[in-house]
Amino acid sequence: MKINYLNLISFRNYDVLNLEFNSQINIFIGKNAQGKTNILEAIYFLSTTKSFKTNQLKEIIRFDKEFSKLLIHIDTKEGKKTLELILSKYGKKGKINRLEIKKSSDFIGLMNVVLFTPDDLQLVKGNPKLRRKLIDIEISKMSKNYLYHLKQYNELLKERNIYLKKLKEQKKQADLYLEVLTEQLAKEQYVIINKRKLFINQLNDIASQVYNHISQDGQLLGLKYKSSMNVDSVEEIVSRYKELYQKDIYYAQTNEGIHKDDITIELDRKSANLFASQGQQRTIVLSMKIALLELIFKESGEYPILLLDDVLSELDQNRQTQLLDLIENKVQTFITTTSIEGIDHRLIKSSNKIYISNGKVIGENNGRQ
Repeated sequence: MKINYLNLISFRNYDVLNLEFNSQINIFIGKNAQGKTNILEAIYFLSTTKSFKTNQLKEIIRFDKEFSKLLIHIDTKEGKKTLELILSKYGKKGKINRLEIKKSSDFIGLMNVVLFTPDDLQLVKGNPKLRRKLIDIEISKMSKNYLYHLKQYNELLKERNIYLKKLKEQKKQADLYLEVLTEQLAKEQYVIINKRKLFINQLNDIASQVYNHISQDGQLLGLKYKSSMNVDSVEEIVSRYKELYQKDIYYAQTNEGIHKDDITIELDRKSANLFASQGQQRTIVLSMKIALLELIFKESGEYPILLLDDVLSELDQNRQTQLLDLIENKVQTFITTTSIEGIDHRLIKSSNKIYISNGKVIGENNGRQ
């Protein structure tokens, strides 16, 4: 999968931006707060119809403008595609090959991207919600079926919690309707748990190898799915919920389920959150992201786009080299950085370098000079 062209109108600090790209490495170079990351955000938005920086569309639309327009030309194994999004105070409108679509979710999977930002260190240090979000986003890209079951689960969970609150207020015990909701929730949960476990097992197999390649510190990375319900069947999940009926009614919420699950991340069987250094944590997250590239390739038959926001400057020269070696001739990559000085790698030398200042391209160098 390759991006050939990007057009932005009234997006963040860009009035109008038109860019063509190298099929290998494209590097956005400039001082901080000039708009480099905004380009990655636009690419990510065209993949997921969401921003990784904000939930507010008004923050994305350029000041004093009525709308933003994002357009991209991509090459995929199925042929060329044009993706377009219009963002306004009324919401989002999308087009695929100039034809308007009904649902934003139709975009998901058409242009697959894997993103690394400095905030991703929270995948190791932060709360379980961030790790669950990673799982759900990445599996949903590869499986529309998973996205369906996840939506069903969330709707049932909301309905069940409302009903638990009603039972509490009316001082009633569990009844037939709660049992029906519980059984439906259990069925969705069983599917999701198994898909998540398979995903994490596959991710772990690849990420542990990638970690060893990048870090070369001899330590073993381990990822494991941790479910709040250790069960092997729908019936066991239902049985567990029945044990929790009184507790759930008392607290007016569903106290266990996939919305409470987590990923444990360990180095040599010790918690990475507690014992890994900052550099090790960064390498762990990078390893997980590179592993995602391979998983998506295995599932879809083509590599996604890789977005690396301010990564190279935080890696020592050896880890820079190991990372670049891993992606060479595989993945079209977009990198933001304040400087490439001191990075001596053939990929950097041959890269498409785009210099950004205050929302404008002030210079380009395709690396062939």
